[in-house]
Amino acid sequence: MSSTTRRLVQVALVAALLAGCTTTGTIDGRVAVPDKPAAAVAFTYTASWARNGGTLSTTLPSGEGFSGQYVHIASTSPVDTIEPSFWDPTWIDWGPSDTLWFHGSDKVVATLIGDKGDVMRCSFRLNDPERGMPGGGVGQCQVSNGSHIDARF
Repeated sequence: MSSTTRRLVQVALVAALLAGCTTTGTIDGRVAVPDKPAAAVAFTYTASWARNGGTLSTTLPSGEGFSGQYVHIASTSPVDTIEPSFWDPTWIDWGPSDTLWFHGSDKVVATLIGDKGDVMRCSFRLNDPERGMPGGGVGQCQVSNGSHIDARF
């Protein structure tokens, strides 16, 4: 086998291994908007085992799309390893000392940026922390426009 062919085979094997390190799934939720009936909303996540987190996105019934990163915080994770943007001081009721965010069992937290200017913060409690997002869980999201989402996956 030539060195070029060997190199192509190595690259293909690495790509195949990396592709196996991600999982995509959905989270079903109900969004409550002030003065409107609750509506169904679905999130899509892509979990990256190598990064202990992944991406999360959704589109609300208003048409605003949200996307961003999430991080899986283990009960043993030191606070200083978490991305500083997850501790936005404008979200006082979801600060780092709030039980919704950090204390207790393993969690997933996310900050999603909307394409119409809103920001969404999410916190999910995992059913099976070793499996991460694919293991299911429950959670809540708050949107800067006043709406909130209850989710189960």
